[in-house]
Amino acid sequence: MGLISGTLLSSNEEILYTIPITLLLIPALNSLIGDISTVLVSRLTTHLYIGTLPPQIQKSDRLKEDFYGLLITLLLSLVALLFLGYLVGIISGIRIVNPILMILIILLTVLIIFFMMFATLFIGAIFLFKRGMDPNNFLIPFVTSLADFLTPLFLIVFITIFI
Repeated sequence: MGLISGTLLSSNEEILYTIPITLLLIPALNSLIGDISTVLVSRLTTHLYIGTLPPQIQKSDRLKEDFYGLLITLLLSLVALLFLGYLVGIISGIRIVNPILMILIILLTVLIIFFMMFATLFIGAIFLFKRGMDPNNFLIPFVTSLADFLTPLFLIVFITIFI
């Protein structure tokens, strides 16, 4: 996955250079999405093992609490990340092109990936748990690689669409 992600980034350098601040934010976004998704996998696995979440694909209050809690954490972390990214960009002299559009692109990227990861990880955790496997062992490495690939992909797609 890392090879594919690196190839994707290097083959789209011109697009990323149109908004240079993205080069500063991509590693932090990858880390943010990967960290939140790892917490999600751990929480899902714990709920399945202690029985607070049934091993079925259905809505539950516990799942809603985790979803909203992680979404709020993600959004607060994103605000801090954007603030620090723009602060570093201003201090280092990186040209900031249309900050409102860039914030919109990053917000769309993070939210879409979060919703995709939440659904994928929930279904994956249930599937693996029902088969007697520990979802942590499979999903945590998977989610880290997937986040490293999806973040630049969606950023490039949205930059291409909006700019």
